[in-house]
Amino acid sequence: MELKALRNFITVVDEEGVTAAADVLHVSQPTLSRQIKELENELGTTLFTRGTRSRTLELTSEGRLLYRRAKEITELADRTATEIAVREEVTGDIHISAAQSVVMRTVAKAMVRLHDKHPRVRVHLHDGYGVNITERLNNGLADFGVLVQPTDMSHYDFLPLPGGDPMGLLMRRNHELATHDRITAGDIKGVPVIVPHGVLVRRNLSGWYRYNGEDLNIIGTMNLLYNASRFVEEGYGCAICPAGLVDASGKSDLTFRPLEPPVYTKLAIAWKKSQPLTPASTAFLDELRAVLQGA
Repeated sequence: MELKALRNFITVVDEEGVTAAADVLHVSQPTLSRQIKELENELGTTLFTRGTRSRTLELTSEGRLLYRRAKEITELADRTATEIAVREEVTGDIHISAAQSVVMRTVAKAMVRLHDKHPRVRVHLHDGYGVNITERLNNGLADFGVLVQPTDMSHYDFLPLPGGDPMGLLMRRNHELATHDRITAGDIKGVPVIVPHGVLVRRNLSGWYRYNGEDLNIIGTMNLLYNASRFVEEGYGCAICPAGLVDASGKSDLTFRPLEPPVYTKLAIAWKKSQPLTPASTAFLDELRAVLQGA
C-alpha cells in the first residue's frame, strides 16, 4: 500500500464521498475512484457501500479497520520524516499518551524547563488508559506513556512518578454519603457506582472492598472521568475515581470524599526499550530526571 493511496482513502472517508474528496485533492473523480478500486483489489475486500443517501458512501467493517490503521500509518510516516529532518538541532514533537492524573504536573514541570531551553520543541498530549496507552507506545505513536501501576513494564524503560492520586467517591452534593468525611467499604455497600475500567482490570480495589463477600454494585465503567462526572450530576449513581480531576468545590453540584482506609494510584512514565529516542525526547528525559531529583 502506498502512502498516497492511504492519504486519498482517508480524504474520501473524511469528505464522505469521492466527488467532494476529488475537489479537495484536486484530482479528477474517475482517477480517485480508480485509486480506491485498486486499493480494494490489493486488499481483496470491499471498503465502501452505498449509503442511505445516494451520494454518500459508508465504510464496511474492513473499511473502518483500514481507516484507523491508515491514520496511524500516515501519522507515523509524517513524524518519522520530521524527526529525520531535524536531528541537527533540539526541535520537533514529543507525543505523550497519559492517564488522567494530577501527577502530570511533574511531567508538565519538565516540559516547561525543556521549552525554556528549546522553544521549538512541541508537546502533543493524548489522554488514554492502560491498553490504549501501551498500544500507542508499541506502535510508535507515543514517545512516552504515563501508566497507572501495577502494569507489566517488561517491554519498557520507565521512571516512577512521585506522589499519587487519592481514590474516593464522587457524588452529588445532596447524596446521603456527602455527610461523611471518608467512605468505607461498609458505607458503599449497595451504592450504584461507575468505576474506571482500568481499576477493574488491575483490581486496585480488590483489597479495599470485600464486604461480607459481596462485590461493588457497578452500574457502569469509564476510561476518562469528565463524561462520567456529567452522569453523576444527573443522578446516575456515584463514581469511584482519583481526586482533583473534576471540580468538586463549593461552587459545584458535586463533592468528593476519600476512601478509608486510603487507596492511592501510583504512576510511572515509560518508553519502549527498542525505540531510539529523538533528540527532543532525550532532552525531555534529562529535564524530567532533574525535576525528579529536585522533588
